[in-house]
Amino acid sequence: MLTLCALVAAGVAGVGVGDRLYHGGTTPPGAESARAEYTLSTAFRSGVPTVTLVATAAGSVDDPAARRAGTRLVARARSLPKVVAVRSYWTERPISLRGRDGRSALVLLRIATSEATAHRDVEPLLRELTGRHGPLEVAATGPTPVGLAIERQSRLDLQRMELLAAPLTAAVLVVVFGGVVAAGLALLVGLAAVVGSAAVLSGLAGFTTVSVIALNLTTALGFALAVDFSLFMLARYREERERTASLHDALLETVRTTGRTVVCSALTVVGSMAALLVFPLDMLRSIAYGGMAVVALSALLALTALPAALLLLGPRIDRLSLRRRGRGAARAAVAAPEKGRWYRLADGVMRRPVPVVVVLGTLLAALVLPFAEARFGTFDDRALPQGSPTRQATETLRRDFDHYAVNPVQVVLPGLDAHRARDAAALDAYARRLSRLEHVSRVETVTGIYHHGRLLGPTHPQVGYASPAGSWAAVVTDVGPHAEEGAAVVRAVRETPAPGPVLVGGTQAWLADLQDSIRAGLVPALVLITVVTLALLAWCTRSVVLPLKAFLLNVLSLSAAFGVMVLVFQQGFLRGVLGDFAVTGVTDTLVPILVLCVAFGLSMDYEVLLLSRAVEEHAAGASTREAVARAVQRTAGLFTASAVVVIVVMAALAASGLLLLKVVGVSLAVAVFVDATLIRLLLAPALMALLGSANWWLPFRRTPADAKPPEPKPELEPV
Repeated sequence: MLTLCALVAAGVAGVGVGDRLYHGGTTPPGAESARAEYTLSTAFRSGVPTVTLVATAAGSVDDPAARRAGTRLVARARSLPKVVAVRSYWTERPISLRGRDGRSALVLLRIATSEATAHRDVEPLLRELTGRHGPLEVAATGPTPVGLAIERQSRLDLQRMELLAAPLTAAVLVVVFGGVVAAGLALLVGLAAVVGSAAVLSGLAGFTTVSVIALNLTTALGFALAVDFSLFMLARYREERERTASLHDALLETVRTTGRTVVCSALTVVGSMAALLVFPLDMLRSIAYGGMAVVALSALLALTALPAALLLLGPRIDRLSLRRRGRGAARAAVAAPEKGRWYRLADGVMRRPVPVVVVLGTLLAALVLPFAEARFGTFDDRALPQGSPTRQATETLRRDFDHYAVNPVQVVLPGLDAHRARDAAALDAYARRLSRLEHVSRVETVTGIYHHGRLLGPTHPQVGYASPAGSWAAVVTDVGPHAEEGAAVVRAVRETPAPGPVLVGGTQAWLADLQDSIRAGLVPALVLITVVTLALLAWCTRSVVLPLKAFLLNVLSLSAAFGVMVLVFQQGFLRGVLGDFAVTGVTDTLVPILVLCVAFGLSMDYEVLLLSRAVEEHAAGASTREAVARAVQRTAGLFTASAVVVIVVMAALAASGLLLLKVVGVSLAVAVFVDATLIRLLLAPALMALLGSANWWLPFRRTPADAKPPEPKPELEPV
């Protein structure tokens, strides 16, 4: 009853959570790019446009009707709140704002807003200015409209994921449990975790900025783990019921054994998610907060609400069963574990451990190799579905205009007065130096346009490269603003001697600041994951060697997932199978971090299940090989079924129209698949066979690792 009341309260708290989240949170606090953007908005009222309106006509944009409609559009834009500057083809006639085919023209808007307030400041403006305006069809693009479009698509994809994942997961659970009641109970725990995660994020949104991507990822993670934990508990409960007629005793033993495994697994996942807090990015931190909360909630539900429900249901847990089980045969199997197919597989692997390790090591190394060719950048508008108006507007901009000129590197020189001869000469020399840098096409500033160190001519007077606060320059490159080469240009600009203080901004500068913050936090994050994982596994297994082995195997499976990520999404392999997504030629800088922290915890979930059972069997007197074979027999069906559930959930995430979520979903599904098959079923038993008694080594252990424990007391026959 208490759980039901809490669930209702969480449902009420989570209503409308999507409206309180936003897309963004990828700018490090105090980043130079953010300070440059703020200075341009406040002191210059110019710079890279916040919104670029692409107006397309059936005929020429110079037709009288198109000119009148364009002029009215500009006047309407200037009258809207938060709009601080407007430039257009129809009012200023610059040829750069007219498409090559003459059928499209641009209106550039500078809006006083930020990532956190864009949905409030810009979205109403876009509804007002886009759509049909007489003979013009107007669509919006630019960093802010792309972000808002991603936010809308995330909400749609979340609904699609829930509708797709729940029934497929229910079907998998019915097959695993052979009954509807047990499967429904596990599914209800998963749905309760989803409701709880929405409530947690809704509460977090009142204290900090929370990314809309966090809702998709934490919902998928919470659902998958809650079902996993329930699966482990229910399977052990059924096993214990075959040992004793007392449902109460069976439940106590389940919580004592598998409950400990669930706690260890949950803490491992929480530790992996906590590594995201090392990075000073609101997006990653909101995912960490939501992820840690939902993992803790999933474990809590599995350890409290699920046992309470089992006590209430009693024998009715087997109602609506699809197959009958012989209790006598099952009881005999518990007394002397049947050497089934999983046992025979593990035993066969451990008889030939060296060939297994060599072959699988070679295969996994081959999967890792593509990651060496990763080119880190960030996804642009092509992360949106092909039918998105925002993506189509950007493609028009890319095809018919000087796209690079609309997204230059912005170099702000506060206090430099270009109207003074001395400062003008210094700015002229600085602009010439910048124009000689690699990948720089030209530099535009108040003193003129520069190309390869030469002055070509004056700039358009309406751009506003100077103000009482100082001057700024637009560094136009010949590379995309979202690619690594663009970030390299920014670093070169920052290293170029300047006539005074300089702030470098723009999309390229944001990417450079993002990459620098990721690099700075990567080592501390890896250290945190390593220490937490090894400590928890040492507590769970009471061994030093087993945690090290588990950690190395997890690193191997994750590396294989990273290789597949680059092979598929950067290089376009299997593009037709996974959806006709855009191959941008880059790997998003944030994706490997997300996959690392989430997949590491998910994979360790299966390792904890396998190792805890092996430790239990060894403590009961089994030899190393026998303990491992029995553990595989008891747990392989569980973690393979669990992997199927996780893969179903991640496949639903991979069905997203957003490239970011598609990459994360596919990468996590690959990591879990590799871990549950090649790693846990084959490589882990082979390595444990090679290690032998060293598996159980622990300093200062009072009794030898292979010593048999005292004989257990005989079980009482059930009444």
